[in-house]
Amino acid sequence: MSETLQIVARIQAAAGQADDLEQAMTVLVEETRKEEGCLRYELNRGTQNPDLFVFVEEWQSEPLWEAHMSGAAIRAFNQRIGGGKIAQAEILQLRRIA
Repeated sequence: MSETLQIVARIQAAAGQADDLEQAMTVLVEETRKEEGCLRYELNRGTQNPDLFVFVEEWQSEPLWEAHMSGAAIRAFNQRIGGGKIAQAEILQLRRIA
């Protein structure tokens, strides 16, 4: 059996856009949790920086995560948010070592 893929995605909302972004991301979470290969899909919001969002994810495999990234839930999310809601984003792909 192959190791699962861990994802940590840091999203910084553009000024004044955090609440709208949170609503769109909450819908994304609900849709994504139904996808094949999704073992964990968690959304967190910063306590000291409420414009910061962090996704913590676990996928059965990298190909299933890649399917998610090009799939219907992500496409719908991108349409919902349009442009200008995200100031910065970083996606880290990780393998658990301990």
